[in-house]
Amino acid sequence: MMATMKKAKGVGIAAPQVGVDLNLFIVAPQPSVRYPHAPRIPPITMINPKRLRHSAKTVTDWEGCLSIPGLRGRVPRYHAVEVEFTTPDGRRRRAEMIGFIARIFQHEYDHINGRLYVDRVVDTRTYRTEAEYRKLIHG
Repeated sequence: MMATMKKAKGVGIAAPQVGVDLNLFIVAPQPSVRYPHAPRIPPITMINPKRLRHSAKTVTDWEGCLSIPGLRGRVPRYHAVEVEFTTPDGRRRRAEMIGFIARIFQHEYDHINGRLYVDRVVDTRTYRTEAEYRKLIHG
């Protein structure tokens, strides 16, 4: 999964994206051409994750997906989420995720629940190709 994600310069990946029917995903932001402002954090593998709470505040921002290459859309997501998950060594953990990390969690959580970001795009007129998106963020 990590190799697939890194090759595509992604910031997260869910098991169903690579044909594995498990409730598992990895959150692993790193700055890249696709996400130049991403924070750099070590990969977090989340097994059987649950969203426990979320903020009232939502933020609409650009998302893309390894499952739909070359397309971006604007998606509203909760600004903060409190989550629980099992680590690969079997420990149950709780964490609060804010901003971009919360967005990645929600995006990958959707994958294990059979949804894609395109299911959440409010205004389909916001769709952009990857090239158009890069011009927007890089000027």
